[in-house]
Amino acid sequence: MSSPGRLNKLRLCYVADLRSVHTQRWVSYFAQRGHSVTVLSPTRMELPGVKVHSIFWKPGLPKILQLANVVPILSVLRAVKPHVLHAHYVRVYGWLAALSYFKPLVITVWGGDILEDQGAFSDLFARKLTPFALRRAAAVTAHSKFLMKRVIELGKPESRVHMVGCPGVDRRQFKRGLNTDSLRRELDGAASENGPFILCTRLMDKLYNTETIIKTIPLVLEEVPGTKFIFSEYAGERAYILDMKALVKRLAVGASAIFLKTIPHERMPLFLNLAHVFVSIPDSDGMPQSLLEAMACGTVPVVSDLPQYSELIKNETNALVLPSKDAQALAKTIIRLLRDNALREKLSRACVDTIVDGMDYEVEMQKMEKLYYELSGIGA
Repeated sequence: MSSPGRLNKLRLCYVADLRSVHTQRWVSYFAQRGHSVTVLSPTRMELPGVKVHSIFWKPGLPKILQLANVVPILSVLRAVKPHVLHAHYVRVYGWLAALSYFKPLVITVWGGDILEDQGAFSDLFARKLTPFALRRAAAVTAHSKFLMKRVIELGKPESRVHMVGCPGVDRRQFKRGLNTDSLRRELDGAASENGPFILCTRLMDKLYNTETIIKTIPLVLEEVPGTKFIFSEYAGERAYILDMKALVKRLAVGASAIFLKTIPHERMPLFLNLAHVFVSIPDSDGMPQSLLEAMACGTVPVVSDLPQYSELIKNETNALVLPSKDAQALAKTIIRLLRDNALREKLSRACVDTIVDGMDYEVEMQKMEKLYYELSGIGA
């Protein structure tokens, strides 16, 4: 990270959930730069240099009660007097920030909050408050051209929509060639079998087709014995996770499916280097940070055929693309990659060489800092 230097320090206030590692990395960057950082979050967490205030929110809570959080937000804003208020995710967090009527307001969209095929406008609150919040924002940031286009379609002037990674990939950590021997020994039975790993760290959910991935396991094992699939349970609904574990049991592939409660972000580069293939086959998506990180590590992605990925993914060049719900096609694709070392190496090197807007952490955060200064009017 670059030195803070002699900058005029900003007072930044965020409405966001610190449960997200992307939010943690975002606010930590500016705290380390010496800016005053305050976060209003339903999840309490200790981060150096970051002041955290709790807001009351939980899944299933009626929206009208969630919106009551505007009262404590107004109290914090009066005390902190930030130069910029920034909401991460439009639904609820952006609504609350907009209802405070604070200026200038920045909103960062993540994908599911503005994409209709993910239910972004499935209720009256969303249909009314999401457009309201976007109108109130002095600037909206998105981490892909696809999402920028969607924001503009929702009525935001193009001049107010900015491409900023969310928050981008730290290439000092996410890179090829890391030693994964200790991780291989750590994972169940891996040291003795020495088989390949398939990494599936997207949310365990119907949208992300976890069931389809699990159904490929016996098909892959028939051709490549010893293959192990790694799943992360982080943020998944408990009932769905239990259903997926029951499916693994019915398919009698329990020894080949590793379920981890979570994978700490600082360890993700090791998992990506260990894996031969990264699988992400949702029915809809934004531009997932996990996909960018996988490519930075040279882990070959197998992904859904989605228009959202077109600015990053080139089929047969830096990834393999297939329908999201086709277990047979997914199994054949994984087997092909595991058997064809030359193809996998070619795609892996192309992944590392792929550079797109919004990919580099340091560049994106510097871009965001510049935007904060422009909006605040205090100058760097």
